Amino acid sequence: MSGGEAQLPLPAIDPATPRPRLTALPAYVPLRSAAAIFATAALLLALWRFLAAGRPTLPLWAEVLPDLILLLLACLALSAVFLRELTRTAKLAITDGLTGLFNHRHMQQRLAEEVARAERFGHPASVLMIDIDRFKRFNGTYGHQAGDRVLAAIARLIRETIRATDIPARYGGEELAVILPQTSLLNACGLAERLRVAVEGLKFQPRRAAHPIRVTISVGVATYPNHAAGTAELMDGADQALFQAKRDGRNLVRAFERREQPGQPMPAAERRRPAAALVQLPLIKV
Repeated sequence: MSGGEAQLPLPAIDPATPRPRLTALPAYVPLRSAAAIFATAALLLALWRFLAAGRPTLPLWAEVLPDLILLLLACLALSAVFLRELTRTAKLAITDGLTGLFNHRHMQQRLAEEVARAERFGHPASVLMIDIDRFKRFNGTYGHQAGDRVLAAIARLIRETIRATDIPARYGGEELAVILPQTSLLNACGLAERLRVAVEGLKFQPRRAAHPIRVTISVGVATYPNHAAGTAELMDGADQALFQAKRDGRNLVRAFERREQPGQPMPAAERRRPAAALVQLPLIKV
């Protein structure tokens, strides 16, 4: 690898180290916090009663004050436990456990919101449909666990490449999607091309393979309101563009093209870059 090639930081995945998942969060952490609050309150109550033992009769408010404080701390501790568990459950409900991306249902909800916002303010919104090329063959050859790690690595690469305002999701199986608010067709194709080149630069080392393996992705792009009047039509346009990328040979970016406009030129960002433009990344063991 030459010194002039760009480096995209992507830590290697050790097969022996389990990937962090939302479902792996220890459920006892909130309970430990609550126990610490209760222990502190009990110590304060014992100290109060010890100091008051040698005193004359205390006023009524002073006798019940420790119990009221303990009750208040108990309520606060239970509220903290409930709030933390509620937040964790809400996050699990919208997140795909393998990739860490949003799940299909949440993506559809956010897409409807972004299209409505685009219609209201008059700006575009784009969608990328991403499919890993020949992924079923990869799973059959190197195993589904290796395939899962490849999918997780590509999802992580997508999160590191897109903007904080973009919405990545696992659409289903090996298909991923990215909602790009306030993004024109040309800019969406440019981002799709950067993702395609970055994934092509990844090298994976399955246990069953003697040499590193590369995977590629095909990407379909559609933009509101250029290609669609609603969410269903927008997703269908991106899906048709993805199918066209597959039909044209895979490892390509294609924008949706209406059938009644067959001669419409494609944006320059859609054309495949030469192999010399590959970004070389660290080897990922899967």
